[in-house]
Formats: sequence, C-alpha cells, structure tokens
Amino acid sequence: MPLANLLHYHFVPKRSRIIHCHESFLILLAALLLASLIVSAAAGPLSTSAGTGNSITDDPMRVAIITGGTRGIGRGITDAVLETGEFRGFILVYNTNRDAAENYCEELKDRVFGETRNTDANCNSADESRLKIRLVGGDISLESTRDKVFECFDKEFAANGENEEGCNKCEAELALMVHNAGQYVGVTSDNSHGISKPDQTKKFGDGSLLTTGENGRDKVDMSYMNFYHKLYGEAFIDLCERSLKRMKDAYSRHENSKGSSFRGSIIGISSPGCNAAYSVTPGYDMPGSGKCLMEFSIRHYALSAAQYGINCNIIIPGVTRSDAWDKVAEQQGLSDKEAIFARSKGMIPMGDVAEAKDIGDVVAFLSGHGGGKFMSGLSLRVDGGLHLSRMGVGKPKQ
Repeated sequence: MPLANLLHYHFVPKRSRIIHCHESFLILLAALLLASLIVSAAAGPLSTSAGTGNSITDDPMRVAIITGGTRGIGRGITDAVLETGEFRGFILVYNTNRDAAENYCEELKDRVFGETRNTDANCNSADESRLKIRLVGGDISLESTRDKVFECFDKEFAANGENEEGCNKCEAELALMVHNAGQYVGVTSDNSHGISKPDQTKKFGDGSLLTTGENGRDKVDMSYMNFYHKLYGEAFIDLCERSLKRMKDAYSRHENSKGSSFRGSIIGISSPGCNAAYSVTPGYDMPGSGKCLMEFSIRHYALSAAQYGINCNIIIPGVTRSDAWDKVAEQQGLSDKEAIFARSKGMIPMGDVAEAKDIGDVVAFLSGHGGGKFMSGLSLRVDGGLHLSRMGVGKPKQ
C-alpha cells in the first residue's frame, strides 16, 4: 500500500474514511452515467416497438391471436397488449362488422406510424417489423372460421421460409391466444346457426327446454345449449389445441438456440356464475353451460403446458363498459345506456364498473415477462368485488 494511503488509513478517523469512500462511489457512478449518455447520443435514437418504448431487437416477433379483438372487451385487450411493446404481430378475429374492424385497425396503425403509415385495404403496412396486423372475419363457433385463423398465422407469420413477397417469416412466433369472442343470442350479435332470441329465456329445470315432439312425446330443445357449447367449449378447446401446437414448436426452437426461453400464454374470457365460487346467475344457464367447460379445461391445459413456458388462465369480468352492455341496456328499454351502469354500481363493493382496458391490463400482465408468468390454472375474478355481493342468489319460492 502506498505510504500516503497507509497514513490516510491509520490517521484519518474511520467515519471520515467512510464518507470519502461514499463520495468516490458517487463520482464513479456519475462518470458511468455520463459515458452512457454520450454513447447513446452518438448512436442516435433507438427505433421503438409498437408499445411504450421498448427497442426492437433480434428477438422473434411475438404474435397474439385475439378473438373478438376489435370491439368491446376484446378491443380493450388488444389496446393493452399492444401498449406493452412485447407483441408486434396481431391476428384479430371479428364476427360480421368488417367496417368496424378495419376502422379499428387503422386507428392502431395511426398510433404507431402516425401520418407516415402506408396501409392497404387488409390493414397491411409497409413497415411490418414494427407492427403487423391481420383481420379474420367469421363466426368463431364454426370450425371453418378457426381454420382461417390458423391458416392466416401459418401463411403470414409462421417460421417456415418466405412469403410470396419474399419477406422472411422466420422471426415470428405465436405467444398469446385469447378467446374473448362471445354473444348473448338475440341481444349482442348475429350467428351462423340460425339461433334467435327465444320467446322465453331458456333455463334448466323450469320447463322452458321441454317441447312436444312427434306422437306427443316429450322432447328437449338442445339447440341453444349446443350453440353455446360450440361458441365457448368447442371453440376454446380447438383454439387451445392448435395454439399449443404452434407454441410448442416455438419452445423447441428456443431450446435448440440455447440463447433464450419461450414465453407463451393462453387466456379465456368467462362470465360470473360459471363456477362454484360464484352465486348462480339466473338467466345465464345456456351461455354458462359452455363457459364452464372453459373454466374446467383451463386447469388441465395449465398442467400440461407449464413445462413449455406457457401459462393458462381464465379471466371473469364483472360489469364492464362495452358494446355488449350497451345492447343489454337497449333490450331493457333504457334510453340512457349509462343507466344500467349506475344501477349496477350499487351491487359492486368498489362502487364502479370496469372499463374494457382494465380487463386488457390483466391479460397484458398474465402474458408478459413479469410476475404474471407464474400464475396458471386460475379463474381470476376482475369485477370490483362483485363476486362478494349477493347478486344472483335466487329468492326461495313462497
């Protein structure tokens, strides 16, 4: 040790030595920060992804499939996932309103590209390294619509060679599938099965399913239940199975590269009253019979998919400001659509209804690289405490 340092060590009080060391550390830290700023300035501004400023790297483009992703809660989900900056590829599925889907797609492009964007009729963009969106239309309860969803992914995003324009597709992988699309027959949307609003709400046990068949024999009308099973149960299983296949392929590519780990997520959107943790929701018998399969199967998917870096969850929104609730207000003869929300607030412990983006934020958390990746096999109630209230408990017959 040099003599000067030796004298300083032995004759300068210990407290002073600590202060000097602290000052030296701060000076070193300031120097490092200054050097970092100089290097950044010399390199120029970073190109950013579609979200909140994350820089685009050589990582594969993470793609999200979101059914019903252009309106209502689905729109809120797309907004939130886009804002994370972790996803640059989107396949958004809509039912019949193509104009609304295309308008929303243009809005997303405006957010990312501003006035510099160059978009064609199918929402394609010249700069798809920053954001690539494809729209798929059709009733998701039909297998043919689901075929189109995955044909779109395999053709436009999958890591197999080049597309017709010679654009390399090897930097994209399916990392999120959200089954959000749904409807309440005769209220929120049309369907391809010819099912219309019944004169009497179909319920279990009140005789509304019972009809008279040939020769005066009793016959049970299964058409409404079967439709919801196709829309929720069957469609969800189909979407999960095909998504998992592609996610597992992505996992294998990551494992072979030994440079990164795969992160995938599967999410279903359910409703109150579809599991035993809720009170019964009167009048939701038929839709709930389909959604309960989503909630049951998600635990099995979570168990089998965990080893591949994939988490699987269900989100159960409560009263949420969206197109669907506007339709419900119309059906109830409410001229002021806000009236239904004002009435609902009294049943919600937090005293307010959720926005579609609030549900989207939960999806973004579950599908991100943060703590949400450790949550799997759950049915998460995002309802302001609605499940704690007495809503839905039927009164005993007098």
